[in-house]
Amino acid sequence: MSSIDDTFTAARTLADLAAVRDAHAANQPDPSATLDPAAARAVRARAALFAVVPYGQRTTADADDLESLLADLVADLRHLTDQLGIDWHDIVRRAHGYHGDETGRDATATAAAPQVEVIVVRDPDGPCEVETFVDGEPVHFTEYVLDAGAGWQWEDWTEARDENLATASPTVRAALLRHYDEPPGGEYIEDRDDAPWIEPAPSLDPAAAER
Repeated sequence: MSSIDDTFTAARTLADLAAVRDAHAANQPDPSATLDPAAARAVRARAALFAVVPYGQRTTADADDLESLLADLVADLRHLTDQLGIDWHDIVRRAHGYHGDETGRDATATAAAPQVEVIVVRDPDGPCEVETFVDGEPVHFTEYVLDAGAGWQWEDWTEARDENLATASPTVRAALLRHYDEPPGGEYIEDRDDAPWIEPAPSLDPAAAER
């Protein structure tokens, strides 16, 4: 059975969408009170027409190309979130969650994860150059490199380790702790002398606390 409501089956142009909106404008029930799930989805879709149709009537895009029209609207919504300082990716993830709840689908399974792309340019005579993009947009990132076989002295290694652990977010810090515990190539770090890879958290000395 098709999931498309009868009111949308023949909608191909902006004028068609406007006609659907106007035909139901006086009788638009609360979708949360609609018992039929398919009818509730159609009500929610028609509610979107009150934003889509006026936007399409004001844009210079081809009003009969609904895919381009919707893409333009979404792009402008993203520009709006930029101006408001709102995280676009969070909005998209939340929208997927709402859609999953409203369609009875597993929101975690259908949610679109952001596309992360990383470019690493290795210079044999200098440092690497790294660029990171999320959904095609360049983003600031913090790089943590654990290369135990690169000729470390233990004192320098622990200093770098502690700096990384101090600046990382809680989730990244937990991941770093796993990697710092017996890192690959650790046998090449000099002057370690069997010191623990991760120093235990200092305990409070009751006698010191009284002083």
